[in-house]
Amino acid sequence: MWLLIVGFVCGGNALAYESIKSVDERKNEVIITGLDLLYADKYREAIEHFKKLDEIDPDSSEGIFMQAFAMESYMDRYRVRDPELEEKLSIALKRAIEKAEKVTGIDPTARNHMFWGGAYGVRGIRQGKLGNWWNTFVDSINSIRYMKKAVTIDPELYDCYYGIGSYNYWVSEKLGKYLPFFDRRKEGIEQLKSTEKGIFARISGKLALFRIYITEKRYDEIFESAKEIFREYPDSLVGRWQYGLALIRTKQWKKAIKHYQGILELLEPVKIKGPEASIEAWYYLGLSYYSVGEYQKAKELLVKILPYEGEVNEILFFHENCMKKNRKLLKKVNKALDRNL
Repeated sequence: MWLLIVGFVCGGNALAYESIKSVDERKNEVIITGLDLLYADKYREAIEHFKKLDEIDPDSSEGIFMQAFAMESYMDRYRVRDPELEEKLSIALKRAIEKAEKVTGIDPTARNHMFWGGAYGVRGIRQGKLGNWWNTFVDSINSIRYMKKAVTIDPELYDCYYGIGSYNYWVSEKLGKYLPFFDRRKEGIEQLKSTEKGIFARISGKLALFRIYITEKRYDEIFESAKEIFREYPDSLVGRWQYGLALIRTKQWKKAIKHYQGILELLEPVKIKGPEASIEAWYYLGLSYYSVGEYQKAKELLVKILPYEGEVNEILFFHENCMKKNRKLLKKVNKALDRNL
């Protein structure tokens, strides 16, 4: 009888474990497929697909978090300026944080902590892109707290190192001049590299490294890593802004011309609220034409930017203020054209 009771209890525990494991595996499959849609620039399809997570596990924060992640990724990739979508994102992230707090209080697993930290992280990232630095700081502190708790519980939850690595690098980079003894940049880079072993953050980790490599002037590493991304997503903007800027910084003007022409072709069929994405492509394409001596082509692009002065959110540009640089470059182009008359 005792053996039967023990067997029943152990068997019940095993079934419960398998049930939990099966739920997580099913959710992982949905997330991986949804991310594939998102990185292929199928934004709306990705949002709809992530809703399946709520059907599998309605108490989890994962469904609403992944929808919010898709919104933020789309807005960043296309430089979207859309108050309505911004509000939807804000509401979604608030719900994700509330659901994550509730479910983690009941079931404090590494996975639940990871998605809790992820929701704060995405909100902090968006606030930073809009210039709200204090909100970014507060959300980053909360994000890193729950991410670190997650890897304390499960050190092999490599997706967490997307947030932890980004935090360690950028805090060190921004505060380095004031706190020279606080330098975790190398640690942050290595942590981001480890996302390659994660389930969800492989592409996100590479894109985070691209931003860092531009700051560090490690352009060859962008060129090498971008090959893989472009093979997987040949008709997507994913990685292309960073790759283009690396071409500009290394003065590979002919390659840059072809690259930014490709970006404009990808932008053309998409209905984007706000001209920031087109302006960024026009400016760098104009700069490339100027640099190879095709001054008239450069001018035709740069004058397209002028009507937008005063109505552009300059914070949304990836790395440089294209509006400010445009007039300076246009003066150089006009001088070059005058010399050739």
